[in-house]
Amino acid sequence: MAIIYQNMYGWILDHWQLTADSFEDVDSEDSTVTNFSYKKDMFEINSQFIMDSQFESKIHVQERVEDTIVNRKKRKRKSVLNDGEIKAKTYHDKIIEVIVHAYKTLLDGSKDMKLFRDLGKSLDNNVAARKIAANSGPGDKLRELCYTDISDLDIETVTLKSHGVYDDLCNKLVKNCSFPIKVKIKDDFYLLPAECSFIMGDTENLKYFSTILGRNKFDFILLDPPWENKSVKRKKQYWTLDNKELFKIPVSELSAPGCVIGVWVTNKMKQNDFVIQELFPFWNVDFITTWYWIKVTKTGSTVLDIMSEHKKTYEILILGKCKHTEMKDVSDEKIDSNTEEEHTKNDICKNMKCKENLSEKINSKSLDGICNESTILPASLNNDICNESTILPASLNNDNLPLEMTMMSVPSSIHSMKIPLQDIMKPYLPETPNCLEIFARNLTPGWCCYGNEVFKHQHMDYFEVFTKDT
Repeated sequence: MAIIYQNMYGWILDHWQLTADSFEDVDSEDSTVTNFSYKKDMFEINSQFIMDSQFESKIHVQERVEDTIVNRKKRKRKSVLNDGEIKAKTYHDKIIEVIVHAYKTLLDGSKDMKLFRDLGKSLDNNVAARKIAANSGPGDKLRELCYTDISDLDIETVTLKSHGVYDDLCNKLVKNCSFPIKVKIKDDFYLLPAECSFIMGDTENLKYFSTILGRNKFDFILLDPPWENKSVKRKKQYWTLDNKELFKIPVSELSAPGCVIGVWVTNKMKQNDFVIQELFPFWNVDFITTWYWIKVTKTGSTVLDIMSEHKKTYEILILGKCKHTEMKDVSDEKIDSNTEEEHTKNDICKNMKCKENLSEKINSKSLDGICNESTILPASLNNDICNESTILPASLNNDNLPLEMTMMSVPSSIHSMKIPLQDIMKPYLPETPNCLEIFARNLTPGWCCYGNEVFKHQHMDYFEVFTKDT
């Protein structure tokens, strides 16, 4: 199970432990069974994210790395903020109290569990984690295997076998059995979790699979789009997708009544606005709330300055619920502006009300010493924080997803690897939910996943053998 602690404001997750639980007793070629997990070094995030040159400089001026930056001066901005920057700053200022308060309560409530440790002088700028990220995995191989031309709509279904060898799994519905297995696909080996299913295909082909996946079937649909980014586009670091392509995803056809929709976005306001104001109305989805994933080191410190208005230590998950009416024709180039404006206004009002209610619970004095320019993370917690560690989020139905929740974990060093959500979402879905992830890069036990790199993070480079007593 990924959840190792929770309170009324959120959860602390152990991503590594979930993979260890998911890949027990994998059949080996010699007829023995082996336990696998993600490599622990992938999660050896011991210090904040900084450049090597910055790290070396910091070592020279400090006897040991503390949680605050010494003699840090705020750069003066030479130009006036534009409208977009003002909007982003206003949004950040609004949500940061919620995030900081949740972060503190999670750390304070779990301190007796000793989930985080003092690494002393052993900090090394996350060398082991960065090495795995730079030298592991299939690269772009899987995306290069995908093709978009589907001439035969009679989609083939493939049931995998342990130690099977497969050449072409593109545009096929692939299913695994009730236990985790190791298979060879093309020239590489992969570990696949139990009872997973997937389709490796481009986004534009998803419309062909809505029938075979099951019309009105899914109770939870999660999307992690490869959002366009000017820096990424310029450096050609990875594949991105035009926002317009997201309108082609047949959400209404795939979703069951009351289906919860989750969309990961970066911290760019344009993406947030696009999802809430354009994409959700087009999909006939009502915006419900926003959750935050805050990334921390093995010491419990945030990986970036928690108060920074530029690089953020958190990512955003936007959640909504399908109204389950007919989706608009994809050929519509423009959503009715009056309807969109009214819909957005109602959603924003609802969310602001949620934030105001939660802010009433925050004692601003408890933020003293943490919310200042020089702070990366608190070395210790204030004593005046309210003790709410025994209060858990109510197991509500999906009409009442808890609002403004925070998820906290040590992140993987692998690009685009998100935290697992199955344990978090379980109380808010049917007893045996059907879940679909679109733009998936790893497989989830019991879920169906779709994407052109759908099992990328199942590559054997990311795994190692482990024993339960280690």
